[in-house]
Amino acid sequence: MVKRRKEEEIVGVLEFEGRTGEDSEVMNWLAEHKARNGGKIRVSRGSTGVRVAFSKAADMALWQERSMQASKGKRSPRS
Repeated sequence: MVKRRKEEEIVGVLEFEGRTGEDSEVMNWLAEHKARNGGKIRVSRGSTGVRVAFSKAADMALWQERSMQASKGKRSPRS
């Protein structure tokens, strides 16, 4: 018997510079994503950080927005 694998189309890839797959913030994002049960994502190590591949454009946009908000939060001085 021949086993067939379903291949999903990858819509886009984001690389989060300076982060790893074990980064607590990335782990939280993955947990939230799994809880929402959105499109499948794949996580791997990129050249400058963690690389995430998405099968849905909406998921990619959400992760990109999260990343931008997180970087703004780290850069803004707290009073």
